[in-house]
Amino acid sequence: MSMLTLTAPSVKHILLDSLVVMKIVKHVDSELYSGISEVSGESCQGVLTGLVSMDDHRLEITNCFPTARTEPVMDDESSVQASQQYEEQKQQEMLDMLRKFRTMNIDYEIVGFYQSHQFGACFSQDLVESMFDYQSMGPENVVIIYDPVKTRQGQLSLKAYRLSMIALELASKNDWNPEIVKSSGLNYENMFEELPIIIKSSYLNNVLMAELSLSKGSMTDKYAAKHLDLGTKRSLEKSVRAMMTNVDELNKSIQSLAKYMNDKQRHDNMVFNITQKRILENEQRAARGEPLLSLDEFKRIKAPILQTKNGLLDELLASCDTQALSDFSTSVTGENIAKIFLAEAVADERVPGSKDRSSSSVSTR
Repeated sequence: MSMLTLTAPSVKHILLDSLVVMKIVKHVDSELYSGISEVSGESCQGVLTGLVSMDDHRLEITNCFPTARTEPVMDDESSVQASQQYEEQKQQEMLDMLRKFRTMNIDYEIVGFYQSHQFGACFSQDLVESMFDYQSMGPENVVIIYDPVKTRQGQLSLKAYRLSMIALELASKNDWNPEIVKSSGLNYENMFEELPIIIKSSYLNNVLMAELSLSKGSMTDKYAAKHLDLGTKRSLEKSVRAMMTNVDELNKSIQSLAKYMNDKQRHDNMVFNITQKRILENEQRAARGEPLLSLDEFKRIKAPILQTKNGLLDELLASCDTQALSDFSTSVTGENIAKIFLAEAVADERVPGSKDRSSSSVSTR
């Protein structure tokens, strides 16, 4: 990552066309049902196109298209060449699609990309690098995260993120040293900015949805019981297991960070003591009229290094993932509790006299 001139974004909310929502859902479901993805359309991604309304501080996403999947390379010798060919193919397909959009008078300006991740736990180093590249090209670019698991449970889950200015500056330097991260004030809560999404539909579609909500047909009664289904046990278990994995990794990182802080404090104290001794010695030599000794040699003493690959970046991303998984588990648990109370109320209504029999049995005792 190179040093670039970063511009603060002005977009405050996103206007998402319903066509984009349908395309994203269809892309993920098609890969899942065709057997390409084993877990809820993982690794599905594509490019978002639209335009920016600077007056309303709004980003309008009007269309999208999927990008080619990364195929595994079996031969190690040709892995570099195969990856280069894949990148070239991906870029060529993207340019061809944008050229077709322009010919059809469709918005062809790239405004970000979308990805599919179960439970919304999307935060990784690849996401940070991709967001840095997109926001370097255009400060208003965002990423749309689609959660197919929660969508299949009856709630459409779409979230828009972008890197904060603090995270962008650190990503441009590609330095996630603990001292730099601490001095910048970056943490997992302000690393990403979430933007509100407004889904735009046509007037005819809004009228149709209103008629369906007002009509009392047999289809509504037929499928009403499905809303009380507690079919979230497997997804809740997977999210909790993923949280446990992240917490274990964070505990290991805390131990490494504690060791680094102790070594850093010991190193600083040693350098300070040696420097003070040299300063006193130089004062004595100056009093005797002798030449002063240099202090540059102390700067060459090697400082301790945090034994992690990317500094604190992995720890910040793991914390963001844990927060997303926790939010998913909280929402699922709250929904299940509400469904249990609703099911009990429906059961009491369908069994006439159940409350009377229970009260009479209590009184006879």
